Amino acid sequence: IPALVSSPLPEVSCYEHCPRSDAAVCRSHGVPPLVAAHPWLLLLLRSEVRPHPPRHAEWPLILASGFSQAPCREAFGWQVGLLAGLLQFVAAPLSLTGSFIRLFTNLSDCLIHYALNISAFLICSVMLASSPLQLRLRIDMVFVIAFFTIDFALNLFVYFRTAESWNTARLVKHIAYGTFNTKTYFVVVLGCLYGLEFDLFVVVLASCLTKCISMTGLQQRLLNMCGWPCFAITFYVEHRIGHMPRVYPHAHKMHHYLHDTTAFDAHIYGSGLNEEYFWILAETLPCLLCPGMLFPYFLNGTTLYSSWTNKGAHSRTADGVDLSTTGCFDEDNFHADHHTWHRANFGSSTAPLIDLYFGTACPGLKGANGRLYAIHSDNQDSNSLRVHITEAGSTSCRIPHESDSPHKSSDVHPVVAVDHEGSSGAEAGDWRSRVVNLKELQEKRSVDAGGLWVALHGAVFDLSAFQRIHPGGAQVLQMYAGTDATKTFDEIGHSEKAKLMAKKRLVGILEGHQPDDFVVDFMAAEP
Repeated sequence: IPALVSSPLPEVSCYEHCPRSDAAVCRSHGVPPLVAAHPWLLLLLRSEVRPHPPRHAEWPLILASGFSQAPCREAFGWQVGLLAGLLQFVAAPLSLTGSFIRLFTNLSDCLIHYALNISAFLICSVMLASSPLQLRLRIDMVFVIAFFTIDFALNLFVYFRTAESWNTARLVKHIAYGTFNTKTYFVVVLGCLYGLEFDLFVVVLASCLTKCISMTGLQQRLLNMCGWPCFAITFYVEHRIGHMPRVYPHAHKMHHYLHDTTAFDAHIYGSGLNEEYFWILAETLPCLLCPGMLFPYFLNGTTLYSSWTNKGAHSRTADGVDLSTTGCFDEDNFHADHHTWHRANFGSSTAPLIDLYFGTACPGLKGANGRLYAIHSDNQDSNSLRVHITEAGSTSCRIPHESDSPHKSSDVHPVVAVDHEGSSGAEAGDWRSRVVNLKELQEKRSVDAGGLWVALHGAVFDLSAFQRIHPGGAQVLQMYAGTDATKTFDEIGHSEKAKLMAKKRLVGILEGHQPDDFVVDFMAAEP
């Protein structure tokens, strides 16, 4: 840890390594301290202050630009198909940042894959040159259908074997959107590689070599020699960048579009459609330029296994299911809670220490995957911290969720009539003249306390009734109850329809604040 940051908790900061102007940008926009020490990343982050999030009217264009690669490839060839993907950077400029950082998170694994792929090809060329046995894997319609069928079956298996049961409508929505968001990648990749053949002996040997250098620690030693950070670090940094207010609506929001997560929402790289362009190039261009020698990274056995574990890691694990259950890879719902809390648990469930250290863990997090973590100051060295990691045993690391919430049940399912057309706030017109002070806002944290109030853009809203129908669930509203949640509200992005729904729940103006954004339109409207 001391090698990663320059000061202990809670004032973690690497900003002194940056120019003064960059430091101000980093602080104001929530740039992770690890990122601020890298000038080449700052070149990308400088632009984040300028572009505005894409309007919801532009989302069809974003989706079309990302999906256009498949039909363009079919009609005009893979060259035009890959170039068509550049249209997404016109519709969503900061998806360039997300795509670039997403590539670098696993780039070392990809480079090692192709290096071992070449080694395996040379070995097989020598040892099997005179062998009559030839096993070839051809990317054709049979392979494509089998690939998607097996993947869908595995998603169903993980859901019914390990996940909490959802109602049919909710599950179907995740199946439909999750499949579209994650499998479009393979539609493009397999379309570009369609017709190519790969030597199965090379695929198997390269996969075995990849596993061997990982298990023996050789891969980590190579990364250390090159000064390349481990996956836990690169993923944490990339993930926090993806959630930055200006970047998020352009790319990573597609991964979080639906509340919570299932195996169907799991991608091989855990990303959204607009974060995959450079990975598409990394998977296709080497194989197209060296046909017969190189095969795509996603067909490496270790990558296929990672894709399998990612399905379980993206599921909300049911009670009574643990790591001994086939398909379970996150028994304490570390990553599923990230999809609920949104701005917490950015790291991997195998390395929750990073979130605990930087203060981005979900409130109440004690550990993950059967281990408890505790960070203490070192009595002998004020510049160091002590980390205690113990086996959880029978102690659950899981954070209460929904019905197990520390709030009373009346908070989660309040006995308040849900009127879609009416309001649970003040009567229309009254809110303009009412001023809510900060103390009153902070007291309204539950229905039992008189209401679940949240401040947005200088106005206060009563969400007591709305929490029951909130698409993001009740828990996230309870998390920000009694506070000013403007930053999070803007970061997540809301449609005009959602903002109109908020109008019905206005209570008053927050003392000391000037209403702005959509609240100004509400004030100008007729009472």
